Amino acid sequence: MKTIDQLWKSRIEAYYKELRKYLRYMLNDHLLFVLVFGLGAVLYYYSGWVKTLDETFPAPLVMAVILGALLAWSSVYTFLMRADTVFLLPLEERMAPYFRKAIFTSFISQSYLLIAVLALFMPLYMQVRGGSMQSFFLWVIILAVMKGWNLIVRWHVLKIQEKESRQIDWIVRFALNGLLLYFVFSGASILFILIVAALMAAYLAYFKKIFKRMALKWETLVQLEEKRMAAFYRLANLFTDVPHLRGTVKRRKWLDGLLGSVPFDSAGTYTYLFRRTFVRMNEFFGLYIRLTVIAALIIGFSDQAILQLIISWLFIYLTGFQLLPMIRRHEMKIWVSLYPVAEERKSTSLLSLIGRLLFVQAIIFSAAAWAGHSITHAGIVLAAGLAFAFFFAKVYAPSRLNKLVR
Repeated sequence: MKTIDQLWKSRIEAYYKELRKYLRYMLNDHLLFVLVFGLGAVLYYYSGWVKTLDETFPAPLVMAVILGALLAWSSVYTFLMRADTVFLLPLEERMAPYFRKAIFTSFISQSYLLIAVLALFMPLYMQVRGGSMQSFFLWVIILAVMKGWNLIVRWHVLKIQEKESRQIDWIVRFALNGLLLYFVFSGASILFILIVAALMAAYLAYFKKIFKRMALKWETLVQLEEKRMAAFYRLANLFTDVPHLRGTVKRRKWLDGLLGSVPFDSAGTYTYLFRRTFVRMNEFFGLYIRLTVIAALIIGFSDQAILQLIISWLFIYLTGFQLLPMIRRHEMKIWVSLYPVAEERKSTSLLSLIGRLLFVQAIIFSAAAWAGHSITHAGIVLAAGLAFAFFFAKVYAPSRLNKLVR
C-alpha cells in the first residue's frame, strides 16, 4: 500500500497533469490574444482613471473590502476523490501530513492572485494617499500571514457539517480581514491593528480547541473538491471536450415565453432544443447573465467612449465564443440522431440563437452607456455592438462551429 507521502505525490502529479492537458487547448487558442488585448486596454484606461482621483477617494476602504473578500475565499485543495470516503477513512489519523501539504499548496496557489490585486491597487493608493512602493513589500507579508490564518480557520470549520455555519464563518473572517486591512491601509493607530489581530488569534484558538478532536467530514471535503474541479472543467469545456463535466439544470419556468415563438415543425426542432438548453443550463445561461452584467457595469461607470467600445466588443466576443460549445451538448444522446432533420439545421439554429443573444447584449450595453454618460456614446456602442455581433454570428462563428463539429 502507498505511504501517505506517496499518495500526496501521486495526487498532486495527477492534478498538474490534468491542468496541463486542458491548458494546452485553452492557452494556445487565439482567445488568449483577445484576452491579453482586452486586459491591456483596461489597464491603460485604468491608469488614466487613477490620475483623475484625489484625496477624497476612499482607497483604503475599497482595497480593504476587495482584498478582505479574496482572503476570506480560502478553499483548501485536498485533491480527494469519491472513493477516498471508503478507502482512506480508516487512515484518518495518519492523514495529517497529507492535509498539511494540501493547506500549504492552497496557500501558494492563492497567494499569486492576492499579490497581483495588491499590485494593481498600488498606483491607486499612491495617487490618493501618497507614499512609496516600499509599503508594498510590508503589505505582502501582512497578506501572507492573513492568508495562512484564513486557510487554517477554514480547515477547522470544514469539520462542521452544516453549510450555514461555514457561511457565517466566511462573513466573520471577511469582517475581520477587512477591518484589519482598513486600519493598515489608512495608517490607523497600531493599537487598533493589535486589537483586531488579537481577535483573529482568539478566533483561531477557539476553533482549534473546539474541533481538535472532531472527525473530518469526508463527504463534505469530496463535494467541495468536486465542485472546485467542476468549475475548471466548465471553463475548459469552452475549448475542448471534457468527459468529466456534468452540467446543472434549472427549470426557469418564467422564461418559457422564449420558447412559444418556435414553429411546431421540423425546421424548428434544433431551434427549440438550443433555446431550451440555453434557458435551463446554468453553464450557458449563468455565463451569459454574468458577462452581460459585468460589461454593463463597466460601461455604465466609464466615461471614455473608446473604453466603452472596447469592452462592448470584448464581451460580445467572449459571450459568443463561450456559447459555441452548446453545439456539442447533446451529441452523445442517441435520440437526437433520430431527428428527421438535416444536419445543417443544427448549426443554423445555434447561430441564429447566438446572433439574437448578442444583439440583445449590444442593446443592453448601449443602454448602460446612455445611463452612465450620454446618448451619443450609447449610439456609438449600439451601432458598433450590433455590427460586431452580426460579423461574429455570420462570418466568424460558422467556421468555428465547423471545427467544433469535426
